[in-house]
Amino acid sequence: MIRIGGKIPIAIYPSFWILAGLIAFLFGEGSILRMVIWVGVIFISVLFHEFGHALTALMFGRKPRIELVAMGGLTYHDGDKLPYWKQLLITINGPLFGFIIVILVYLIKDIPALSTGHPGELLLQILVVNLIWTGVNLLPILPLDGGQVLRLTLEKVFEFKGLRYAFMISAILSLLFALFLFLTQNLLAGAVFFLFAFENFNNFRRSRFVSGSDRIDTLKQALLDAEMQLRQGHPTEALQAFETLRITAKEGVIFDAASQYAAFLHYDKGEIPETYQILLPLKERLDPNALVLLHRVAFEKGDFALVIEIAGPVFQYTPEAEVALRTAYAAAHLHQVESSVGWLQTAHQSGVENLKEIVQEHLFDAIRNDPVFQKFINHTL
Repeated sequence: MIRIGGKIPIAIYPSFWILAGLIAFLFGEGSILRMVIWVGVIFISVLFHEFGHALTALMFGRKPRIELVAMGGLTYHDGDKLPYWKQLLITINGPLFGFIIVILVYLIKDIPALSTGHPGELLLQILVVNLIWTGVNLLPILPLDGGQVLRLTLEKVFEFKGLRYAFMISAILSLLFALFLFLTQNLLAGAVFFLFAFENFNNFRRSRFVSGSDRIDTLKQALLDAEMQLRQGHPTEALQAFETLRITAKEGVIFDAASQYAAFLHYDKGEIPETYQILLPLKERLDPNALVLLHRVAFEKGDFALVIEIAGPVFQYTPEAEVALRTAYAAAHLHQVESSVGWLQTAHQSGVENLKEIVQEHLFDAIRNDPVFQKFINHTL
């Protein structure tokens, strides 16, 4: 990665050069010089676009930084939350800088010394790239700048629900653009918009848990501070911070994140009931690791119905024999013979070698005399 310091720090990731090189290969017509020109044009165009965002943010007292990544560029600006119109100006000034390049190149492209040969080819590429990219970037699709304008406007009107609406609109529009591009044989661009559609739909699903508290900067910072305490090896202080954050946030993504951190810390202290009580209400929206933990503590609490209910996604994420055996035990306790046998077979396929001893445990007494269970023992063991 290349880093450039200054008032506006710039980080250029290898993925940026890889994608720029791929585009250059596709349009360079086999000429090394043309490919180098294409990479240069992409670099200059993307960087100038991001400077539009960064310089505007700097003008408003923010601390901007630019990152050039695979899909283009990103401009971050740290500081207090800005009014709507300032955020809007920061967003639209990226495309505006792209149009400035288009206008400047258009004005000088007919100068005799610049209109022919490699200079003329370079100017033409700069003109085309910035015209197309700026136009595309104004589409009302996240994460494009047009999508950011859409998000800011909808959040202004509908508050935190506006983010969900922005994801929904972006998902629909990006899918339509992807289908159009695929039908017109623009496969690379179509794949990009299909990726946008997938990400926006995924974000739309997750955004149903967003609440007003997720927009409060002090709560965001409190979550970051608590995570830092945990990374620095202060679990007691971190647990207290996460519990305080749960009480303050009450609902939303920040509440869910703080709850899951707190659950793991309670479990590390051997506090099974507390862990279970925290995770149970969140079972529909837990991260995979937290869902695995809920599977474990539900078994220890004797909530065997829940163990069976979430066993599928848990085993999909962690295909371990321990998960299969816990579920087999739970199913046996609830007299679900076929389910128990199925999970025992899964455990056997996952590498359990002492299954003969396992099925003798008292946890299987409830189904021991069932013909299905007996058939499994006789034919498998």
